[in-house]
This record gives sequence, structure tokens and C-alpha cells, in this order.
Amino acid sequence: MPLNKNSRLVTPFVLAGLLLLEAGLVVSLRTLGWLGTGSAIGLIICTLATFLPLLIGLVLLARNRLRFGLRALMACVALVAVFVFVSAMPLVDYRSARTATKQLAAANATLNVEFDWDSFYDGMGLKPPPVPESAPAVRLPPWLGPFTESLSAIPTDDAVRSIHLSSDEQVHILAVYSARFSSLQFVSIARGVSVAGLRTLQSVLPHFPQLVGVQVNDVAVPENWYGSLTNIRTLLVWGEGMSRGAPFPPEDLVAIRSLPNLEALMILGYAFNDSDAKRLSSSPSIKRVILRGTAVTPKGESALSNAMSERIIYRN
Repeated sequence: MPLNKNSRLVTPFVLAGLLLLEAGLVVSLRTLGWLGTGSAIGLIICTLATFLPLLIGLVLLARNRLRFGLRALMACVALVAVFVFVSAMPLVDYRSARTATKQLAAANATLNVEFDWDSFYDGMGLKPPPVPESAPAVRLPPWLGPFTESLSAIPTDDAVRSIHLSSDEQVHILAVYSARFSSLQFVSIARGVSVAGLRTLQSVLPHFPQLVGVQVNDVAVPENWYGSLTNIRTLLVWGEGMSRGAPFPPEDLVAIRSLPNLEALMILGYAFNDSDAKRLSSSPSIKRVILRGTAVTPKGESALSNAMSERIIYRN
């Protein structure tokens, strides 16, 4: 049964009234803080606000007995467009911005968005690296909050500045989504990453445009692994577990001293001795060396320091 003249006149006003009702509901949610209750009532209200345009479209079609007149069709298209642009697209963008970090968090990787290099470099008289600029965060409409609670504590991929890796699963995720980590400056690698995982990192780490530092903790790296870190300024080699007191591999020192951009090197826990210091002294780029828990004598320290006028040695 076709709509009569009065029904055709009423439909636009009904549509406008319902959209104003939704706008009023959104303002109420924001003003009165109903979104922060976390209750079932709040979830119901947010669900209603999200799908209200689609519900209105269904009501219009039902009134028209599913007959698509031009007026009803245009109204339904407008309502679907409102739903897509106001709710669906922001939700998709919000989730998409956390594609990699969501998986890394599930794999128990440690992510940090507020990594501060200034105090480290300033304390040694070196110029800190610039702070990367990440894309503006996607702002969600308030009624979508309950649908993203599980992601609210997870940073966006391009905001991560440091990451701690302790398994091959984490390494694999980082490698697959490496292009999404445009702000990554520091990578820490702990025992638990296998030789295969280290090989993967060897091919991936040189391609992070903002990467300036790498930490290796109690990990035996493959041959010439350090030689691939041509883009870093800081290298921390720690032997806190099974590596404590172990000799520092000579081939690793040869690779480290050849790094063209390496300015600060920290060695902790290894039996790093005077011969190792002499082998490292020919590096043309290392300006600061931090030695903790090593076997270097004052004589070896002086030889390492005197090899370059700008070089300063820090002990313990």
C-alpha cells in the first residue's frame, strides 16, 4: 500500500527528528559521562547510538512495506552513509592503526611510546636524536568506546619508540609489520630469541629509519650479526645471565668497531679485557665507552681512551 500525501510529508520530519535525537544522545553521553560507567546500560546506549541510523532506515522501509520509492531510497542511502562515516570507518581505522601492536601485545612483547634519549645522550655530552613524529591519533566518537576497550591500552603501530623482544614469535611479528613502525628508535633483544630469530632481525633492523639503539642481553649472536647494524648510534651488550664472565667473542669486536655511526658502546658483565680494549680502540666512530663488571685494567682503559681524542671511558 503506497504512502499517502501526509505520510510523505511526515517522513522527512521524522527522519530529521530521529537524527536530532541521536545528536542529543551523543551530547548527553559526553556531558554526563555515561560512557565511563562501564555498565550494561551504558553498553546498550552506545550500541543504540551506533546503529540508530540503520534502525531508522529499517523503520522507513517497513513503513513503505519494503518498496523502494525514490524518497525512501535516498533516505536509506543517507542513513547508511551516516553509519559508515560516523561509526564504521572510525572503528576500522582505530583497529587498523594497532594491527601489529595488538599481535605483539598478545605475544607478551614490551612496547613503549615514551622512550627518552635526551638524558642518556646529554649525560655523555652527545647530541640526542630527534623525536620521531607519528601520525595524529584516530579520535573515536564517544559511543564507540565500549567496542574498543580491549585496545585502549595498546599504542598505535607508528607511535612505538622502543620494543623488548624475548621470543621468535615476537621477532616474526615485528618483521612482518616492520614498515608500520616508523617511529621505532630502540630494540632490546633478550635470551629466548633463537639464532633463526636473530638472523631475521639481522635483515630487518637496518631498515627502520629512526632506529638509533640496540640492546643485546645474554644472547650469543651469529657471525657478523653486529656488522649489519650500520644505522645505530648506541649499542648495549649485556651479559647478565649465562653470559656473565664469559669472554667477549673477538669476531664480534671486529664487527662492532667497523660500525660507521656507532657513538656509544656499553659492555656489561663480560670478561672484556685489555686485549679486547686494544682491538676496539681502532674504531673511528666510538666516542663513549661504558664498562661495567669487565676485566679491563686502568692501563687498558687508558689505551682505549687515548686512541681517540674525543673518546671518554666510563667505569661502573
